[in-house]
Amino acid sequence: MTNGYLTFLDYLELRRRVERRLASGKGFLLHAITFGVGAAAIGNAGWSPYYDPFQNYFIDPTYGFLIGCWSALLLVHGLWSYWHSGARAGKREEAIEREMRERVQADDLYLSDHTKDLFRLHDLLINNIRTRASMIPVLLTFIVINAVVWIPWAILEPDSSFAWKMAPLLVIPLLLALAWNLWRRGRHEAKLRDQMEQLFGNPIDQQFEDDYETEHEARLTESDELVTVDEYMMKRKRT
Repeated sequence: MTNGYLTFLDYLELRRRVERRLASGKGFLLHAITFGVGAAAIGNAGWSPYYDPFQNYFIDPTYGFLIGCWSALLLVHGLWSYWHSGARAGKREEAIEREMRERVQADDLYLSDHTKDLFRLHDLLINNIRTRASMIPVLLTFIVINAVVWIPWAILEPDSSFAWKMAPLLVIPLLLALAWNLWRRGRHEAKLRDQMEQLFGNPIDQQFEDDYETEHEARLTESDELVTVDEYMMKRKRT
């Protein structure tokens, strides 16, 4: 059981190394939140309680043009985040392949050096990282809709109230979608421990594979020394 838990911790470390090669999407999320707050503040500044129904604009078009430009910038940021994130299959595969190739070549892939285990680990990383990065395409979908509302409006009809009234309607669906995504990610993480135990936690069940040797299971110590799990546990007991 101890070895299985160490394997789980080692997997988390490997996943962190892969994700450091990818865009996390946190900056994109922060930008989207800032845009929402900023657009509301700008709209409030442009609106007057003494609004004259006979004037030829709802809110000063200058404010709308500013929001339209900001929407375009946010869209570019979102597309960049998606392109460099684990949500895109090509980038995800590239990051995983590079990390695992470096670990194998350096002989410090401490989860296992068994060939079939490495294939299983590769597939597990693909599914796990894709799920963890799934917030980015969800958020990007709403940012695209937001840009479609603001940009053409700012160019073609900046005097109308269309964008000012339509854009706020995206807020509640966006919050619900993000909440669902967080719940889905949490459920996925809860299942991860069971997957790790099934795939790597019980070497006895893999004895039918002739080339499997339990002594190959190893991990890195705090001094970056590669040792077997048994040696690692002995070192921990002595300290």
